[in-house]
Amino acid sequence: LRSKDPHQHPSILFNYMSSEQDWSEFRAGIRITREIMRQPALSAYAGREITPGQTAQSDAELDAFVRQRAETAYHPCGTNAMGVGAMAVVDGAGRVHGIEGLRVVDASIMPEIVTGNLNAPTIMIAEKIADQIRGRPALPRSDAAYFVAGNTPARRPAGSESLGPLLSNDHSDSLGPTAQEQLLNRVPFGSADNLPGSSPPSQ
Repeated sequence: LRSKDPHQHPSILFNYMSSEQDWSEFRAGIRITREIMRQPALSAYAGREITPGQTAQSDAELDAFVRQRAETAYHPCGTNAMGVGAMAVVDGAGRVHGIEGLRVVDASIMPEIVTGNLNAPTIMIAEKIADQIRGRPALPRSDAAYFVAGNTPARRPAGSESLGPLLSNDHSDSLGPTAQEQLLNRVPFGSADNLPGSSPPSQ
């Protein structure tokens, strides 16, 4: 925000391709797509590569393609992340840190990019925070099963009452010695008190 004037346009910094990770992930996406299309099961449907074209193979060539063609399409999120760290903007109820009477309730408060379309999660966020604002009790926790692709680690397998499966999976070492603290700081809609298995927060 540039000022307290609600009619003044905000300052927006997109920060596209501002780190090496941005570039490496785009390159990896192109190369994985090529690998998928080379599989025998897709041979009947795979023609010549249209873009960026087989001549683009090196990192520099792929970077040039990304620089020219990459763009945002419909689903940006996470620019006002929920959490407690230095980069967090809102708390678990969507309240902006340090500013009274201001909430953000949309896809921008997601602390991590979800792995599917943003529409349903954004509706869920709005419904949840709307209930908090209106003082409505939380809905009962669901134990419905959900799909997990292969061995992809899930945040909480159906019926689990703890973070144990996440902290003990094969990927937990990459989170470093403060993994549990980092995870608890990212728990949506509050703190560790809102983890599965805990009592609902007082209204």
